[in-house]
Amino acid sequence: MKHKIIKVIKIIMIIIVSFIALLFVLFFRPNLSIERLENTYFTEHSSYIDITVPSLDNEELDIRLHYQDLGNPTNEVVVLLHGAFASSHTFIPWAEKLIEENYRVILIDLPYHGLSGGFSDHVTSLRRSSYAVKALLDSLEIASLYIGGNSMGGGVSWYFTGAFHDVYFDVKGLILIDSIYPSTPSQRTDQFALLRHPVISNIASRMTPRFLLKSILEGIYGSASTLEKETLDRYYNLLRKEGNRQAILRNTSELLIFEDLLDLLANIHEDDIPVLIMWGEEDSWIPVDTVLLFEDVLPEAVIIIYEGLGHVPMEENPLLTVENLIMFLNE
Repeated sequence: MKHKIIKVIKIIMIIIVSFIALLFVLFFRPNLSIERLENTYFTEHSSYIDITVPSLDNEELDIRLHYQDLGNPTNEVVVLLHGAFASSHTFIPWAEKLIEENYRVILIDLPYHGLSGGFSDHVTSLRRSSYAVKALLDSLEIASLYIGGNSMGGGVSWYFTGAFHDVYFDVKGLILIDSIYPSTPSQRTDQFALLRHPVISNIASRMTPRFLLKSILEGIYGSASTLEKETLDRYYNLLRKEGNRQAILRNTSELLIFEDLLDLLANIHEDDIPVLIMWGEEDSWIPVDTVLLFEDVLPEAVIIIYEGLGHVPMEENPLLTVENLIMFLNE
């Protein structure tokens, strides 16, 4: 009887190990080297810059940013910031059109995204990213600009504008594309504590098959748009840069006070900064009703809702959306 039990246990263990091995083969994807990624995504307009930003305790934090600088350096500047999982490349179709309209365009890979690095303490926030953008613009000696972004990049844009306008910069206009709205960072529950362990997060973060990302991206597009293979390739390849996937599981957020964030939006309204809000009607990540929240605090904003588009309207229909942007910039 004892031998039978041991035999059954062995069979069960073999099945379990085999199942884990099968999952590993099906889902595991290794990191891609920065050199390999640079061959495709470090463009003729690309540069790196090493900067420091302050922590909440005023300690200096080092980070390397990748950015693209397009157009005549003497023209008016438009800074564009991408959302989560994306990179500066999402705005290249916009940038190409904007430089034809005599604008200089700065596209930035935010921390932990694209070809940029991350902070050594694995902490992220709108505040830190805003200071990273500030440090880059200071180095480029840019004092006057339009700034805008999608999703997370929209949040960085309104934080930057509310905190730095008339202090360090003249922000001539703000563009919010399906932007996140002020909120207190959600606290991770204990059930995710194990995933934040460096070894566990390093393994778990690599279980990202291409079909999984494709399903996610198709879900954020609207019914009137199609995810192109080249776009999927870019998202997938840059996500596999060393550290980018691990950051999704391992990073924690600075605790920013909700009322302070609302005050930043109030600053934008009080300073009469022109605002353009662009939103995909079929956004499944940040519902279109969020526009009403922004309208409450930015009542003078120009609002455009795009039928059939989702969370990334500038990527889904760049020609239509950039035309609307140019009209806003030229007014």
